[in-house]
Amino acid sequence: MTSQEKLLLAEDYYNNNMPQQALELYQQAANEGHPRAQSELGLIYDVGALGTTENNELAFQWYQRAAKQNDPQAFVNLAAFYREGEFVEQNLDQAIDYYRQAIAQDYSMAACELGFIYLDEPSHKDLTQAKQTFLRGANEQQTSCYLGLAYLYGFELQQNEQAFKWYKLAADAGNASAQYNLATLYFDGVATKVDPEKGVHYLLLAVEQNHKSAVGYMANMYDFGWFVEQDKKLAIQIYQRAAELGDAGSMVNLATYFESGQYVPQDIDMALQLYQLAAQQNNALALNNMASIYFNGDHVERNTALGLELFNKAATMNNPQALYNLGTIYRDGNSVKRDRTQALSLFQQAADLGLKEAYFEVGKAYHLGLGTEKNDQLALPYLLKSADNNSRATHYLGVIYYKSDLIEHDIDKAITYFEKAYSQGEIDPTANLGQIYEFGSPSHHDINLAIAWYNKGIKGEHPYAYMRLALLYMNGEGVAKNMQHGRELYSTYCKLRNYNENMKLGNLFFFGNQIKQDYQQARHFYELALKQQDSTAANNFGEMYRLGLGVKEDIEQAISLYHSAVEWHGHATAMLNLSELYLEGEGVPVDEELGLSWLKKAAETDNSEAQYRLGKYLLDRNITSAGEIWMSKSSDAGNEKAIEYLQRKL
Repeated sequence: MTSQEKLLLAEDYYNNNMPQQALELYQQAANEGHPRAQSELGLIYDVGALGTTENNELAFQWYQRAAKQNDPQAFVNLAAFYREGEFVEQNLDQAIDYYRQAIAQDYSMAACELGFIYLDEPSHKDLTQAKQTFLRGANEQQTSCYLGLAYLYGFELQQNEQAFKWYKLAADAGNASAQYNLATLYFDGVATKVDPEKGVHYLLLAVEQNHKSAVGYMANMYDFGWFVEQDKKLAIQIYQRAAELGDAGSMVNLATYFESGQYVPQDIDMALQLYQLAAQQNNALALNNMASIYFNGDHVERNTALGLELFNKAATMNNPQALYNLGTIYRDGNSVKRDRTQALSLFQQAADLGLKEAYFEVGKAYHLGLGTEKNDQLALPYLLKSADNNSRATHYLGVIYYKSDLIEHDIDKAITYFEKAYSQGEIDPTANLGQIYEFGSPSHHDINLAIAWYNKGIKGEHPYAYMRLALLYMNGEGVAKNMQHGRELYSTYCKLRNYNENMKLGNLFFFGNQIKQDYQQARHFYELALKQQDSTAANNFGEMYRLGLGVKEDIEQAISLYHSAVEWHGHATAMLNLSELYLEGEGVPVDEELGLSWLKKAAETDNSEAQYRLGKYLLDRNITSAGEIWMSKSSDAGNEKAIEYLQRKL
């Protein structure tokens, strides 16, 4: 029996499930020097077939012997060793050389493998070479080369019509990957009309071949109702099949069901197991979801350190949800030191990846100056992107167009955004709209509209709406004057703000900025507030006695009230008033020591006006070092007089 006859008989034994007899004949023919038998024997040891144990060394040796006799399959298999760096050190140049030798033997399948090196390997990427090599194999009707050309035109050259053509050829030739990709083109209408029927046809062909991504896509179809009637339970069954095939996305989707307990019994251990399997395939969403479970302690012992580690790992893989979650952690100081600058950086990265929730956080940070300088120019584009599904973003847009320092005011736009924000459920716009119509330009002034919006505001218990409506009733502006109703509204405003109502009413009548000044009414409410030991009422009532406003001037009574204000709440303005009396001898003998003592106490409360006065007092007396310290503190706190004083000095 010749070597060729032994090879043919070995193949017959193999096909008839007689592995021992097949192996024996392959070995005989190979030992007799038959190149094809040597190559086949190498493959047997390569994959551990016919009852053998996988043995790369023996496989490599037999491939080499066959290659010396120019066996093209041996060239391809040796190329695979060098391409993958399996058993031998990776050497792409050597792999390319072997593929070329196989092509020289008219072994067209090698052209496809070589084409993928030029397409996929960064160190040898050459799209021109890839195209030429794939075309050579395609001319020999090599399905793998059809697929390579589809990838080349679709992903690299962005020529979807050409990609579609090659996907179609590969799909009709039975390639599952091409069938899956062609199905998605029909579903999405890329390079063709949307055709769900054809899409389903090709998808089913790929599913029949257990193409994991195709099975996962079909699960998505039933999960979300794409082109089919939504069926969550069927979707879960198909996700299970796809997960068993190794589809990481399906593992994650299936895990979310076990995590939530929807449509299946809740099983956190199963969810974590599936997330872990997907994470092993570098699925960033799986890492993020695991991180959430551990960080929040959802049905497991809380482990914030592990949660942060997993969030960070997913974030380094540019998972937008992980970046967003880390941003909220740093924004809120949840188990980490609050860092709004870091939060903004993370939100910015998530927004750059297209996460809508992150647009709002970035816009809000720039609008309010959280972790950065306030900048409405930078805030505007992010808020505009998130306004359709975020009522707060819509409200901020109204504020920007109403009164931003950097954006040109546009009251009509402001009104539009405020009204939209209100329709989205925000209550703050009622106050802004009321303010616009009450105090706006002549073209926007409409007291009736202002009252209407304030009334909407009080239904949502907005303090400002209560306060403005109260004043309108007290003053009889736009409504019949009604002090009692105004008082009731003002009382609610104070409760919502946690203010002392008597003190606030006393201030209204004392200062007379918002209603008609009435010292007798101010005295009445201040006296009621004194019984509640309100320090502001005590200080302001002291001013009335000091200046003789509505009462007989009485410095001793003023001093007594100032002392009460200090005793009850360390009132800095009362300390300043006492310092003025003693330093200037107002109604009392000058007592510089006592006056300076009160001034220092006021300055030590971080009152910038007191710090300025103390600094100037000391500097005027050439007590330079201490004076400069207090003047600098006042300047740092933003006191304009202190800032001007230091600038003059420079």
